[in-house]
Amino acid sequence: MTTPDLFAVVCNTGTDTMISIASETRLAQRLPAWYRACLNAPTFLLLPLLIKGAPFGLIYAEKKQHGSQELDEKELSLLCALPNQAVMAFKQFS
Repeated sequence: MTTPDLFAVVCNTGTDTMISIASETRLAQRLPAWYRACLNAPTFLLLPLLIKGAPFGLIYAEKKQHGSQELDEKELSLLCALPNQAVMAFKQFS
């Protein structure tokens, strides 16, 4: 059985996740091959979109500089509210 990659885990658990050091060995092993080949950002943020507990999308943000995605509490709070706003918009049009 294959271990699910980081993106699958984040989407399936609905957990907002900030990765500050993507090159950390244990974490890098959980990144999918397509990500490492195409993006491979050193620092990134994953905000899953869920409707009725089922994932249907993912907001992704990255920084090109290692460890540069430090956010204060207010900024992080605003970013974490973004998926809820997106889900509400999708529900309105479906």
